[in-house]
Amino acid sequence: MILLKKIINRVINLKSFNFFFKKLRGNFVILYYHGVADNYEIEKIKGPNKHLFVSKSNFSKQMEFLKNNKIDVISIDELYKLDFNPPKFSVVLSFDDGYKDNIKIAYPILKEKNFPFIIYLIPKILNEEPWVWWIELWDQLQKKNMIIIDKDKIDVSTEDLKISLFLRIKKKMKLLQIKAQKKMIKELFDLSSTTNMSEFFLNEKEIKLLIEDKLVTIGSHSQDHLSLKKFSKNIIYDQINKSKIYLEKYFDISIKHFSYPYGQNEDIAFYEHEILSALGFVTSVTTMDYSYKKFNPHYLNRCSIGPNVSENDFKRKLLGVDRILRKIFFR
Repeated sequence: MILLKKIINRVINLKSFNFFFKKLRGNFVILYYHGVADNYEIEKIKGPNKHLFVSKSNFSKQMEFLKNNKIDVISIDELYKLDFNPPKFSVVLSFDDGYKDNIKIAYPILKEKNFPFIIYLIPKILNEEPWVWWIELWDQLQKKNMIIIDKDKIDVSTEDLKISLFLRIKKKMKLLQIKAQKKMIKELFDLSSTTNMSEFFLNEKEIKLLIEDKLVTIGSHSQDHLSLKKFSKNIIYDQINKSKIYLEKYFDISIKHFSYPYGQNEDIAFYEHEILSALGFVTSVTTMDYSYKKFNPHYLNRCSIGPNVSENDFKRKLLGVDRILRKIFFR
């Protein structure tokens, strides 16, 4: 698949190639980001969380590409009002989790180009001490060469070994609610408390500044960022409903758009649309770039933009090549 993408990148500027995929790709794509890091910071980010960030320079080039190629950038609200059928090919920009760099780095770039975007927020981060397991786990693993789990000594002396253990623990974390996640982390690393991560995430004051701009839409990313499929229908309902109530009450806005935490098949029960519709949500997005299911506005596909996306990669993703290839090869 990687080799095929490299071959495609070499021919992506051919008019016949472009014409063929433009006919197949559909008339919109939703791009999703997490964080946008300063160029000097991106080099410092290592390990399994690196995929969450793009550099400021790459992000700027990507937005410039959209502008220079006269690609319409529309809001998720406009996409919905157009019944997901914009008159010409359009892009929706989205950000998950609410990282602080969204306002410090991404927003000025988007503001200058008059590009609308949506940020999906996790209320737990806003109304309690900000904390997420994936940052804590990686930070703690970097301090260790060996860790004991169930009386077994596990070697984590290299980055590859740390990543391997991170991915093992991730599977367990996705089965737990927040209190249990914190308990597990504290026991694994013999911590008296978890880390306050306010430096990483937007606070309520910053969000209030953002929503003064009509370019900015706020959506829900669930109350606690749980892998919904792992939990009961009642918990799923609470995760969606509580997030909507908090965001609407505190920011005095209407919350109509939802983003599934983690967002893959293994994280979605595929009955959430019933809950979301009943609560007044009109769109919901996954992190999957393709689906074999019948179109449903509560399971919209998105295209991930990570740290290693080159200019040709970006063009390829906008053409929908990756989605089409996945449908062909992973059916």
